[in-house]
Amino acid sequence: MTLIKDFIMSEATQTPSLEQTLNKTDFGHSLLENKNALIAAVVSVLIVVTGYTFWKQMKHKAGLEIAQEVYAFESQTWSSAKEGKLDLTEAAKKFEALGTEVHESASIVPVALDMGQFMYQKNALNEAEAVLSKVTSSDALVTFFVGMQRAVILEKMNKIPEAIAVLENIAKNKETLMAAKVNLELGRLNLALGEKGKAQTHLEYVAQTFPNDENAKLAKLYLTKLAQ
Repeated sequence: MTLIKDFIMSEATQTPSLEQTLNKTDFGHSLLENKNALIAAVVSVLIVVTGYTFWKQMKHKAGLEIAQEVYAFESQTWSSAKEGKLDLTEAAKKFEALGTEVHESASIVPVALDMGQFMYQKNALNEAEAVLSKVTSSDALVTFFVGMQRAVILEKMNKIPEAIAVLENIAKNKETLMAAKVNLELGRLNLALGEKGKAQTHLEYVAQTFPNDENAKLAKLYLTKLAQ
């Protein structure tokens, strides 16, 4: 009897379970009935948060991988080309093979500009254009520096319409650097094509908008030539 009594007393003094506690109230009972839905909702939130964290980590990892790829290309392929150990045409092909993600990265811009300048000096114009034309960015600074270099190369290749198209792409950005210089070049190149109306528009814009700029003096000289 003593053992039975002790067992009954033990059961009566046991700490009630969570389910027993919740069942004592209507709200708690409702929670229990919907616990599966609540657990599913919590799990869904955790999946979203975990997924976002993983995406951020992967994005950072991808950025590091691209930077490493750019460094490897610059220190190996491009370094060999500058030293004359690799043909510039081959170097340009290897640059093109880097892929879109690399061509869109900020880390590739200094390398591409260096390649463009070096190839221009070596009169490897096709190779320089092949490299610079692959660099894509919505950043105004990148568009300006790459575009200005491309315009010079395209003009030397006697591809004036293509050079104008590149400069027009720069000029349409309200945040562009050296707007006077860009529009002066547009005026000059349009004049070379015989597009006098377009040339005059750009030249007058420079002369009127930037009257104290050195480019305004040149614009006025071209306008004088147009008037003759």
